[in-house]
Amino acid sequence: MKRLFLMRHAKAEQWGPAGDKSRPLNDRGRRDSREQGARLREAGIDLALVSSAVRTTQTFTELGLDCRVEYMDALYDTDVETMRQRIGEIEDDVTGLLVVGHAPTIPALAAELLSVTQPRAADDLQCHYPTATVTAFEVEGPWDELGQHTVTLID
Repeated sequence: MKRLFLMRHAKAEQWGPAGDKSRPLNDRGRRDSREQGARLREAGIDLALVSSAVRTTQTFTELGLDCRVEYMDALYDTDVETMRQRIGEIEDDVTGLLVVGHAPTIPALAAELLSVTQPRAADDLQCHYPTATVTAFEVEGPWDELGQHTVTLID
């Protein structure tokens, strides 16, 4: 059984020195990231896919996780299909995967995975998915078939 953790970046400043992609975390964002990191450190995460935006890379750094990380331009300003594609490229020996990205894509993917078994909870995720939120799933089957097999919400 694999585990997938979807995380929206932590709270960021409203403006960045070079536009949206350069927005850094604010104090609350750094604190929230460290708190989530304390929860995630024991989760068995092997690999993190992280958007290349400043706020997502800083979120990952503040988590303090000891795992491989890939920073990806493709996860910034992307859609669910592209995110699924990137997840589908992961080797099947990775059993704990963290994806740190942005709204609306992270909550949309979480809702999509949840919609078959818990449609009301899926709707709630679409409406309310604050910064630094993590949704955890148990996943059956290979990464390139995400959503085609049983996906169970664990947290």
